Amino acid sequence: MKRSPKARRQIGADSFQALKNWMKELRQHGPPNIVVAIAGNKCDLSDAREVLEKDAMDYADSIHTIFVETSAKNTINIHQVFIEISQQITVLYAGGGAAGKGFKLHPRPAADAASEP
Repeated sequence: MKRSPKARRQIGADSFQALKNWMKELRQHGPPNIVVAIAGNKCDLSDAREVLEKDAMDYADSIHTIFVETSAKNTINIHQVFIEISQQITVLYAGGGAAGKGFKLHPRPAADAASEP
């Protein structure tokens, strides 16, 4: 069953509002130094767009989070989301932004790595 453009826009608006509610909950109950990324999926279907890219970008900017347009089907920007998250985490922990509760990764000794299957 194919939805009308009006029905798709309503679903998109509902999803966007749900995102805003989730972010409010996350900010209230989540850790203060959490890194958040919003992936606007299905960028390959621009004719069926439910939320304008500018609106999503403006919202992400207003809450200081990452926004990347993606397409899981066509693997567009999927890696980029993870790169952006890892860069933010690196900056957060390298700059002491985690209130001194950061962690440091150390390379595993060669003997430990060799013993794994």
